[in-house]
Amino acid sequence: MRNWVLAAAAAAVFAGPASAAVITLQSITNNGPNNFTFNYQGTLNPDEGVRTGDRLIIFDFRGYIAGSVFSNLANVTATVENSSNVPVITPGQSDDPNIPNLVFTYTGPNFQTTGGPFASIDFNGLGARSTFGGTAFDAFFAQTTKNTPPAEAMTVSYQVGTVRVPAGVPEPASWAMMLGGFGLLGAVARRRNAAAHVIA
Repeated sequence: MRNWVLAAAAAAVFAGPASAAVITLQSITNNGPNNFTFNYQGTLNPDEGVRTGDRLIIFDFRGYIAGSVFSNLANVTATVENSSNVPVITPGQSDDPNIPNLVFTYTGPNFQTTGGPFASIDFNGLGARSTFGGTAFDAFFAQTTKNTPPAEAMTVSYQVGTVRVPAGVPEPASWAMMLGGFGLLGAVARRRNAAAHVIA
């Protein structure tokens, strides 16, 4: 029974209703200066299952801390890539090739891919760490497998939406350092002006 529950939770990573997929930011944990864990959650809808290779991508995860992407779900691997080749992206959004994308890929056997609809399955346990604690909206992409008969069963389904990701907002300590630096630059500039006037 426990293995089935783990498999169900793992499968649930590629979620969303047919009209609008829903992946949400569950929490942000402050681990110390410039180190925040972003945890994501979602739902596998009744008319969807997963096959090996189905995936969820969260685009443009700013401030990504190398090696921090994680999946607590069985049969779901967690990786990053700077550019994701997907057939569709949320209107008004783009994939910045200079910012890592979080990629969660299902690697297990077919799960609820035919004979649906089934009960929806909620999941959590996916995320990564960032140097930023603020948030902004960016795109996500989910690839699942339709399970409802007859024509849609075992066909690929693409769903897109927006989700909160880290935003480049400096920590209060960083702001203080920046302001102090600007003050120091101002003092140096004033001193140079005064020295120039004395020489003149």
